[in-house]
Amino acid sequence: LRARAEAAAAAAKAEAFGEFRDAAVVEMVLQRLPQVAEAVAQPLLGTRRVTLVGGSGDIGVAKIPSEILDLVTRLPGAVGAL
Repeated sequence: LRARAEAAAAAAKAEAFGEFRDAAVVEMVLQRLPQVAEAVAQPLLGTRRVTLVGGSGDIGVAKIPSEILDLVTRLPGAVGAL
């Protein structure tokens, strides 16, 4: 009975995705976006020191959050391209 219920739920989900293709994909991406942001930021948690080497323009530790935000913002376009 459990396997049949799971199969019926999967079939209903597949049917819903078929009817709402783009909306379903966007919803899935948005649901996973916080996890992706966390995974992108995770390596920085253990960072004790940041050394920046650069020239002109905005440099410094203050730029790191904007870089992470930029990466997360570009993610839906990358998913769409896939």
